[in-house]
Amino acid sequence: MVRRSLILIALVLILPLSVFSQDYRFSVDKNYSEVDINSDGTCTIRYEIQFACDKNAHPIDIVDIGMPNESYVLKSASAKIGSKELHNIRSSEYVHPGVEVHLGSHEISPGETGTLIFAINVRNMIFPDSKDTAYGSIEFSPTWYGSQYVHGTTDLACYFVFPPGVKPDEPRYHKVKFSKSGIDSEGFVWYQFLKPLASPSRQYIFGVSFPKKYVPAEAIVRKVKRRFSFAPLFGFLFARFVGSCPCLIVGFFIFLAVIGVVNSSKRKMKYLPPALSVEGVGIKRGLTAVESAILLELPLNKIASMILFGLLKKSALKVKKREPLILEIEKIPTDASELHDYEKSFMQIVDPKGKIEEKKLGIILGELIKSVNKKTKGFSRKKTREYYRGILNRAWTEMKAANTPELRGKVFDSNLEWLMMDGEYETKMSDTFSGRNIIVPLWWSSYHPGYVRPTAVTPGSGMKVPGISMPQLPGANFANSMVTGMQNFSNKIVSNLTGFQSAVTKVTNPVPVSSSSHGWSSGGGGGCACACAGCACACAGGGR
Repeated sequence: MVRRSLILIALVLILPLSVFSQDYRFSVDKNYSEVDINSDGTCTIRYEIQFACDKNAHPIDIVDIGMPNESYVLKSASAKIGSKELHNIRSSEYVHPGVEVHLGSHEISPGETGTLIFAINVRNMIFPDSKDTAYGSIEFSPTWYGSQYVHGTTDLACYFVFPPGVKPDEPRYHKVKFSKSGIDSEGFVWYQFLKPLASPSRQYIFGVSFPKKYVPAEAIVRKVKRRFSFAPLFGFLFARFVGSCPCLIVGFFIFLAVIGVVNSSKRKMKYLPPALSVEGVGIKRGLTAVESAILLELPLNKIASMILFGLLKKSALKVKKREPLILEIEKIPTDASELHDYEKSFMQIVDPKGKIEEKKLGIILGELIKSVNKKTKGFSRKKTREYYRGILNRAWTEMKAANTPELRGKVFDSNLEWLMMDGEYETKMSDTFSGRNIIVPLWWSSYHPGYVRPTAVTPGSGMKVPGISMPQLPGANFANSMVTGMQNFSNKIVSNLTGFQSAVTKVTNPVPVSSSSHGWSSGGGGGCACACAGCACACAGGGR
C-alpha cells in the first residue's frame, strides 16, 4: 500500500570547484521519486535519496535538483535532512531548469550517510496523448549522477499517483511496464516502477497516460514544439510550378544540390555538436587554452599548432627543420603531470622521420573534442565562450602593459597559447611588439632551427661579471618570426584542412538521422530530452 504522504527525493551533486583539493565522491543506497498528478492538473514532485559520502571526499553541501520545465513554483519547494528543515532553496546556478538546496550546517560529511527530502509543485507537465485524444500523457525521469562522482548500484523506485476519480483499469503505461499497481488508503490509484539494481549514473524514463477528463482542459499543454520541415513546401512548389516545365525540373534539382553543398560545407567546419536547446547555466572554468580553442571551434590545424607550441615551450619537442616540417622528440618529461593527455598523445604520433601522422592526429583531435563537449555539458556554452574570450583579451592587455624586455618575455611565455587563439593574432603581434625589444624565450632554440642560445660564463674566467646578459631580439623581428612560424605550422601539419576537418566532423558531429517521432520534447537539468506521446521529463544527470 502506498501512502500519499510518502516523500521521496532525487539528487544531483555539484561538480567539485577548483578551490577544493577534494572531489565529490559518493554512493547511493536508494533513490525514490514520486509524481502526484493533482486534480488541478499540476504535479507535486517528491524525492528522497539516501547516499553515503566517501571518506576523504568533499562534503555534500549543495544539492542541485533538475526540474521538468521552467514552470516550477519555487516558493512551494520544501526540503529537509532527516528532521532538520532546510530553508535556503534557490534557482540553480548550474542546472537549468532546476533548483539548488543548500544544506548549510547539515551537510553530509565524509564517511557519513544522510537522507535528503525534497518536494515542489510543477505546472505544464501533462501533454496530449498522440495515440488517444481522450487521454493525457506524462513522462518522468528521476535524477541520475555523473559517473565520475558516483559508484555502486541504487535501489531505484518511481511512483505515479493519479488524480482523484481515476479508476484502476483506466491508466496506461508507456514503453516500460509498471512493477506494481494499487490503490492507497485515500483511494488514489498508483503505479510503481522498480529498478532494484539500477545504475546511479544512468537515465531511466517512466511514462503513463490517463483520461484527461480528470484534470481541467486548460491544464493540458497545447503548444507543442515541432520540428519545421521544408519537405511539404518543396513538395507543393514542385507539384504547382516545377512539374509543368521540364526546364524548371532541372533548375529545381540544381537548386537543391547547391543548397545541400552549402549546408554540407558549413557543417564540415562545425566539429562540436550543437548546443542543447535548453542550455545549462554557469561557466565551465579550468579549461586550457587548447580546450578553450576547441570550445570556440577554431580551425583544427590552428589547434594542432597550439599543441605543438605548448610542447616546444616544455622542451618536449624540437623543430629540426621548417621546410618541410620535421620534428624531433627532445625529451619526455619525467613528471607525467607536466603534459596534458592530448600533448602526450601528440608526441606519440611523431613518426621516426619526424613527421606528424595526419590520420592519427584526426583521432587525437576527435577525442579532444569529445572531452571538451563532455566537460562543458550542463554549463552555458555562450557564457563559457565569453569567459575565455575575456581571458584572451586580458592576455593582450597584459602583454601591451609589459614595459621591459624581461617582463615582455615572461608575459609572452605564459600567455602564448591564449594569444594564438586570437583571429587577429598576426596584426596584434606586429602592433604589440613594434619598436619594443623582448628577451628571447628559453624555448627559442627548440622553435628556431639553428639557433644556439649563449651560455653563461662561469666565475674565474677573467670576466668582470660571472655571466652574460640574456639575449634580446627586436620586437618586429620576433613578431614576424612567431607569425610566420604559426602560419607555417598550420599549413604543414594538415595537408587539406577541409577534408581533414570534415573527417573529424563525421565522428564528433554526425549528420542527424531523420526520425518519424512525434516531434515534441521536454527536457531539463543536465540537458536530457525526452521524445514521447507528450511528456515532461525531470532530468538532472551529471550534476554540477
